[in-house]
Amino acid sequence: MFGSSLFRLPRPSRPARRLGAVALTLATGLALAPAGGVSSASAVAVTDDALQTTPATAFRVGTFNVLGADHTAPGGNRKGWDPGVVRMDRVVSLIGEHELDVVGFQEFQPPQATRFQELTGTSWQTYPGLDATVGPSVNSIGWRTDVWQLLESRTLPIPYFSGAPSRMPAVLLQNIETGRRVWFFNTHNPADVRGPAQQWRDAGFAMEAALANELRATHPDAAFISLGDKNDRARYYCSVAMAADMWSASGGWTDGTSCSAPAGGAIDWILGTKNVYFNGYTRLWNDYVSQTSDHPLYYANAVVPASAPPAVDHVVVVAVPGLTSTVARSLAPDVAELGRLSANGASTLNARTVAENTGPDANLVSLLTGRRVFPKQGGHGVGSTKALPSTVHQSAGQYVSGIFDLAHNNSYRTTFVSSRSQTDLLRRSWNKQTGGKDPYGKDDGTAKIDRFKVKRDDAASVGWWRDNIGRKPSQLSVIELGGVAKTALAEGWNGPAYQKAVRKAFQKVAAIRRGIDKQPAMAGTTLLVVTGTGGAQRSKGSSTTWKQSYRVPMWVTGPGVAAGSSLYSLNPAFTEPGEAQVPYSGDQPIRVGDLANLVTRSLGLPPVPGATMDPEQRFSAFDPLAVPGS
Repeated sequence: MFGSSLFRLPRPSRPARRLGAVALTLATGLALAPAGGVSSASAVAVTDDALQTTPATAFRVGTFNVLGADHTAPGGNRKGWDPGVVRMDRVVSLIGEHELDVVGFQEFQPPQATRFQELTGTSWQTYPGLDATVGPSVNSIGWRTDVWQLLESRTLPIPYFSGAPSRMPAVLLQNIETGRRVWFFNTHNPADVRGPAQQWRDAGFAMEAALANELRATHPDAAFISLGDKNDRARYYCSVAMAADMWSASGGWTDGTSCSAPAGGAIDWILGTKNVYFNGYTRLWNDYVSQTSDHPLYYANAVVPASAPPAVDHVVVVAVPGLTSTVARSLAPDVAELGRLSANGASTLNARTVAENTGPDANLVSLLTGRRVFPKQGGHGVGSTKALPSTVHQSAGQYVSGIFDLAHNNSYRTTFVSSRSQTDLLRRSWNKQTGGKDPYGKDDGTAKIDRFKVKRDDAASVGWWRDNIGRKPSQLSVIELGGVAKTALAEGWNGPAYQKAVRKAFQKVAAIRRGIDKQPAMAGTTLLVVTGTGGAQRSKGSSTTWKQSYRVPMWVTGPGVAAGSSLYSLNPAFTEPGEAQVPYSGDQPIRVGDLANLVTRSLGLPPVPGATMDPEQRFSAFDPLAVPGS
């Protein structure tokens, strides 16, 4: 699971590392404003302590059979090894060095549990650990107490040698920073060293899958991660992954009817339900580890995407280069679609382009990637020079992932259509030859945009898109309406020709909306995003400091969206900037690039890898009361 489209949320250095960026606050609810307004003043007012949906939550999880103390005690079968309590010092050193947040420990016997507690104090908690009230157990789950708090714990009697039940722990932990809840389960299934044990392993695997399915039903907002020494390879994966719809940090895939186990043959596993995404899977085996245990340490990065309404199955993004906030405000009273978007969704007339470039190409790529422009600051590079590059990756100096990567790599169909020839840059950047590997589940190939078209005008673009969704809807569509910018460049950014082009653009938006409503698969399940991607452009010189260029409107409608609301009121982590184009330091406005991770969270996907804007998926258009787990 290590392709070029891996997510990687920021991980500040210890000891002050915080895995999420937005604390979960308590609800006061939302009061809906009267329909029809598009300005912030006419939208719903949300107080500062408004309930926030859960942002993306990143952590590092591991599994480690630490070799029980009785193996290396006098009379044990590991002569010459250091005692278990001595080796536990190394265990603590390893989990600290590799920044693990949650670990499943097997053969975690009482002397080792005692030593672990002595070494970590209150910075780590284990279950059952030394708690004998739940019955004897030598398998525990440990977690950092500055990252997680325990909500619930239980044990499950899994068959061990000769079928004798052994208590295996499960804990429900809540991330202190983000509020995200995750179930962790840890098992040690029997090996064949005391006779054939396959029947007991199979029974344990069935119980594990049943537990995962039970907890998915009772805690639909919580991911489930299984850790442990399963003493089995492909048989374990295909038994549990197929029965509980899970996947492994080490790869492999199942579609419910067939199974392809990951290569490598490990008997120690990190498995998760498909609402948790893994990368950076590591098998750590060196001299230091081999003096600590007879098993490697396995760990992986994990992220649970931000919460979103469960009804969103499709996202359609309509990008309108050349659309200014000024013209949207002036036409709102007599353009029906503008009023409809504002009344039925969340909106602002005061969003921002990227700070470095207000042009359509730079901001379209930012919308797709969540990145700023300048490569030295992690940007995509498009717009850093006047000429368009051959690919986005060439301009950035590295592979650049985007929303098409994440959607396509998770077997979603993707579509892009535009009436601007410059957008062929996207086809050149994410085709079969230039797209990245697929790190998630089944390999869906390197071409990230399934259907790509540049048409002669906006009417042809929308007609082509409607014909295609009539045959087979895409889960992700991006439609660029280039007519406004084309007209303005020819006729100017003021006057009747420009206003007429804007009116025509919103007629096309209405046609797109009607096209969605006519498709049974998309009606009621589609998030529609309409945004300017750069406003007016000066004929000479830079437009980056001209408010008619950097101020753009934005609307979001669909399932779970807070109707008639202000995007700034829904997102207190963002600050309305007045008339300024603010730099990337300090309080941030809502930018076009923030839409990238709104798209991914809406589809239940993790943040775009390498995104510099909203990498924790904080930006939301949703009524928090419509989102599970808020």
